[in-house]
Amino acid sequence: MTAAAILRRGLWALPALALVLVCGGAGPAHGDAGWTWPLQPTPRVVRPFDPPSEAWSAGHRGVDLLGSPGQPVLAPGTGRVVFAADLAGRGVVVVETDGLRATFEPVTPALAVGDRVVAGQVLGHLQPTRSHCLPAACLHWGVKHGEDLYVDPLSLVGGGDIVLLPFLAPPTPTRSVAAWSAPTGVAYPPATGTRTHAAATAVRFALDQLGDPYVWAAAGPDAWDCSGLTMAAWAAAGRPLPHYSAAQYASTTPISPAELRAGDLVFWSDGGPTAIYHVALYLGAGQVVHAPRPGTQVRVEGMRSWEQPAYFGRV
Repeated sequence: MTAAAILRRGLWALPALALVLVCGGAGPAHGDAGWTWPLQPTPRVVRPFDPPSEAWSAGHRGVDLLGSPGQPVLAPGTGRVVFAADLAGRGVVVVETDGLRATFEPVTPALAVGDRVVAGQVLGHLQPTRSHCLPAACLHWGVKHGEDLYVDPLSLVGGGDIVLLPFLAPPTPTRSVAAWSAPTGVAYPPATGTRTHAAATAVRFALDQLGDPYVWAAAGPDAWDCSGLTMAAWAAAGRPLPHYSAAQYASTTPISPAELRAGDLVFWSDGGPTAIYHVALYLGAGQVVHAPRPGTQVRVEGMRSWEQPAYFGRV
């Protein structure tokens, strides 16, 4: 069955999984669409397809595949390279095949625009920087049909055993700060020592609010805005913060992205520190918990899944 036929049958609209798909290497490498996995052996999927409900909203319009720096990135099928260059600090390769456009990043291109490719041919090599899951190296793989329709790449590669792992799955909210097991790959701090105990308490409090709605200026107990959530989380740990994201940054010790640990605060800005407009609580493995915007709920997602964060602070 071709990729176009899969689209006609609507298989691209698979529901987003709350658990991460980990595809083992026991199955065949080709799916029903005749496409191949862009990394071999069959990689682990560390973040699944999670498109937004609105075209302008934040979401994850592709999948992230765990790889290693310098690993060959392979063409998914027969087609033509339509883009191969550096874009916003990361290498991007786009291949047009079977009526779809497949995008891969961050990749150092090995081919040029116009080059014809066949399934399994090397398009380039995985870059170690600007990955969605730093410090690990991940390949972001997106597939698009036309101008507006994003396709789940996993619907085009049916090979491999599908196993569900709780990598990013949130726990059922309990309204308490009781200890619970951290998802695989997210290293929450142990509840020992002064700073680590406080950070663990703040993280657990924020995660206990998963699913609560965003309400502007709210600070609980059943609704939150971004700084209201982080303020309450750190208040549970005995550390007061103001209810304003820019003021929260001014109350922290600035750190670099490389220094991030669970419990630290991540900030987004339209300019300098006084233009900070959003804050989230860092979990580890590139993930944050936050109250994003009106019409959404408290959730966990990649801190680079919508816009690049500008500042980082330690309470």
